[in-house]
Amino acid sequence: MRRRTRGGLLPVGLSGYHGRAMNAPSLRKQILIVEDSPAILQSLKLTLEMENYQVHMAENGRAGLELLKKVMPDLILSDINMPVMNGIEFYKALRQNPRWTPIPFVFLTANDSPVDIQAGKALGVEDYLTKPIEGETLVAIINARLLRSAEVRIAQIGLAYLETVNVLANTIEGRDPYTHGHVERVAAYARRMAQAMGWTDEHLRILEFGARLHDIGKIIVPDQVLKKPGSLTDEEWILMRQHPVEGARILRSISHLRGTLPYILYHHERWDGSGYPNRIGGQEIPVEGRLLAVADVYDALTTARPYHPPRPHEEVMQLLQLHAGKQFDPALVRIFARVMEKR
Repeated sequence: MRRRTRGGLLPVGLSGYHGRAMNAPSLRKQILIVEDSPAILQSLKLTLEMENYQVHMAENGRAGLELLKKVMPDLILSDINMPVMNGIEFYKALRQNPRWTPIPFVFLTANDSPVDIQAGKALGVEDYLTKPIEGETLVAIINARLLRSAEVRIAQIGLAYLETVNVLANTIEGRDPYTHGHVERVAAYARRMAQAMGWTDEHLRILEFGARLHDIGKIIVPDQVLKKPGSLTDEEWILMRQHPVEGARILRSISHLRGTLPYILYHHERWDGSGYPNRIGGQEIPVEGRLLAVADVYDALTTARPYHPPRPHEEVMQLLQLHAGKQFDPALVRIFARVMEKR
């Protein structure tokens, strides 16, 4: 470890630096430091560069704003008390530009500046480093803040995926007014079952997509067949029964949706092997398909369709239990019954 410098920083030792594979410059995390003290600025820069960060420097808020026109840092570390434009003014100006709003922001402050800290908190700043700063503390705070930022971005990507999936599902569902809200309800029933079975968050996330997209293959079915109030002809049934295979074909080439394929391809298979498209039965049917089959049929029977009025909950539950071991996995029917009792 180095001695404390004039600027109050104790840099991290080189042990964490030697032997680390150097990233290409384009992949290194970039930090913008805005600080009017040359000594502190250089100490911060040295410590962060030893941790393989790419560092940009500015002596006040105004210079920081000019630098942001040229670089897009992954995090900004700014002093509060500076000439020309202080840290509070810099932060306010920064957040007025939507392009810079997502950048994580950490304030540097002296021990005797509680008023400044309160002003920053009023603006929504959560992270502070108090001078003098230990190098290990600096790195730990920055690493933690970048990790939180990455987690937020991942969550936002997941939300964007879900919004895209909903658009696709609603496009298909919108062709048939009788199925309005069907995918949302099926997803809710399936999610409750999966939670009762202890599924992980990742499996629940994929389930959310699969449940909403399970009927996407119906894009191949003409409106006159999809909305037909009476019985389907043999030819129409052949066409309708193609939708699981067609749905899987549509989504197979989308890498982040491949996990949904068991829901789409197998939700019309039956426990006794009489379903479609592959006529497989029992444990051969992936659990995703068996689970979705229960939720899908429950919602179809309890809501109005062109070919039948809605049936009461109690009657539909009796039908599910009657067909457990024939059409449905009996263990999953029992789980669904328990979930619906709690509801």
